[in-house]
Amino acid sequence: MDSRVTLNLDESFLEILETSFTKGEKVYLLLDENGLVRAEGFVTAIHKNPVTTSIELEGKKRIDLKTIVAVNGIFKPEYGGC
Repeated sequence: MDSRVTLNLDESFLEILETSFTKGEKVYLLLDENGLVRAEGFVTAIHKNPVTTSIELEGKKRIDLKTIVAVNGIFKPEYGGC
């Protein structure tokens, strides 16, 4: 069985995305949108509200945080093994 780098229990993708946004770094995402989909680009906005948090990539693609499976090769714990 392969293993992947995963988030610790006290970490979230939001922290990674905020750092990338602040530094102007490109992000590489794996999303679960009724199947796994790749996305990449520069984060142009982060939208936080009580219901859901989302990011916006260049080109106005808006992504709900809850659909993100991996950021820059770091996976959610439930996707850690294959």
